[in-house]
Amino acid sequence: MGSILFFGGSALILTIIAWRRSPTLVRGAYRNALLRFLEILPRIGFALLTAGFISQIVPADVIGHLIGYESGLKGILIGALVGGLTPAGPIVSFPIVLVLLASGGGFPQVMAYLTAWSVFAFHRVMIYEIPLMGVRFVMIRLAASAFLPVLCGLLIWGMMEVLPFGR
Repeated sequence: MGSILFFGGSALILTIIAWRRSPTLVRGAYRNALLRFLEILPRIGFALLTAGFISQIVPADVIGHLIGYESGLKGILIGALVGGLTPAGPIVSFPIVLVLLASGGGFPQVMAYLTAWSVFAFHRVMIYEIPLMGVRFVMIRLAASAFLPVLCGLLIWGMMEVLPFGR
């Protein structure tokens, strides 16, 4: 609810600022927003549908065994590996995260997945980074950030053991 209020309030404030400059700006902004909304809406629908099917096809006990909280470091490593290999953008990856959590995935393991997806995204490295930045740059970047997903998972795991919000 807080994010809705934040973005709604931001949109209202920016609408007022744009309207003061020119009502044409507001019409153009709303037209662009509507076009983006219509473009993204089917993707979100299919992504949520796909995540729903994944949650029905992959048994929760399998997810819990592989990346449940009790899987510990092994689960963190699996989450990091699978996250880096997930060939999708946020419209697909975030519903997958929701399914993993709802199906018994541990918070540290799923955060390692999400961190690896955002840092390594194999498809993005191959399509964008290597052609634009070159192999040397990409290899240095990957080597420098190789520990981040596992570190993230371990930090969260440690925090959950010590802090009062627990598992």
